[in-house]
Amino acid sequence: MRKYIITTESGSDLSQEIIDRYNIQVVPMHVTMEDQTYPDGSFDVQKIFDYYEETGNLSKTSGSTPQDNYEVFKRIFAEHPDAYIIHIAYSAVTTVSFNAANIAAKDFKNIFHVDSKHVSVGAAAIVKATAQFIEDNPNTSPEEIIAFVEDIRERTHMVFLPKTLLYLKAGGRVSNLAFYGANLLKIHPSISLENGYLVSSGKYRGSYESCLKKMFNTFFKNYNIDPDTVLIVGVPGVEDNQKEMIFDFLREKGIEKAIWMEAGAVISSHGGPEAIGIAGIEKKAD
Repeated sequence: MRKYIITTESGSDLSQEIIDRYNIQVVPMHVTMEDQTYPDGSFDVQKIFDYYEETGNLSKTSGSTPQDNYEVFKRIFAEHPDAYIIHIAYSAVTTVSFNAANIAAKDFKNIFHVDSKHVSVGAAAIVKATAQFIEDNPNTSPEEIIAFVEDIRERTHMVFLPKTLLYLKAGGRVSNLAFYGANLLKIHPSISLENGYLVSSGKYRGSYESCLKKMFNTFFKNYNIDPDTVLIVGVPGVEDNQKEMIFDFLREKGIEKAIWMEAGAVISSHGGPEAIGIAGIEKKAD
């Protein structure tokens, strides 16, 4: 029976609970402020918000390097020489991380790569489901695991709602006109993934809490989500009463096992404080 170890980038925002449960190995992505570059996960995310408030400049994010991946792969094989690594990459069209992992893997055997075509909580949903698939099918082959990922990534859906558009505006993803119009009309646009790209997917009007409920309702109306696959991610600053409101809503939908995850610096740099996202895997059609 082969020993499989899953690797993925820090931008997948996996909770420590999932990392420990499935022994996921995480490759750091990076955040740059001024002339200093930090590994994602090595500092409090609040630092990027403080940096923006103090300087008016947005922190810059970058993918993992070949060296980052090499060090993780090397450590895994030192501890488990006969292991097979399944690298589930952050959306390849958004970062160099996937290519970096491929470059690093040339020095090793038994590393298999697959593009999740997702970021943050969407990538996390795919990693978690794959880890469970391996646990449930210990005699599976690497090719079958890759095929599993390629199947579920097309049925994985993610959407998040920024509380402020300041960070998307600063990053050039929202025009000045759209920014001021949204503020004036109390419009919150939601962001989702299409073919690996972050795109605006809907507009909701009203308070942030009411917009969240509308977004969640739309999400479950549009997709027949497996309740056991639901993950929630929150950028630091989300209040406890908002979390309670979300879990109350999910329980009304019959979802009892949703996992809350804290967003790391990569997605937080784009979404801004208090943004909230949801992901889940759609059931296969009969």
